[in-house]
Amino acid sequence: MRITNTKPATTAEVLEILRERKEAGEELGYEQANALEHAENFAKCEGKKAEGILKKVKAASPKIDDETAVKIVDIMPAHESTLRAVLLKNKIEISDEEMKEVLKALG
Repeated sequence: MRITNTKPATTAEVLEILRERKEAGEELGYEQANALEHAENFAKCEGKKAEGILKKVKAASPKIDDETAVKIVDIMPAHESTLRAVLLKNKIEISDEEMKEVLKALG
């Protein structure tokens, strides 16, 4: 297998991709099988919904990079303190208004 490009993907998107491969009869490798099991246990929503939420999160604050936005959608923090912790890990500072917009986008 050759990697041609990479992009961050939400757990929900990974779940969708791996389920499609498994249903198509493709044999999943050890790592893919583990990733599928993990995604089944931890995906918070379906792939299309996660994609929509991801777009809203990125629109709420242009300071949030793709990887951090994906992490936010995977965790789906309900409180400002949890969101702030995710942002601080990547040294991203956003205003209180942007923080509220991100939380609103999460639902």
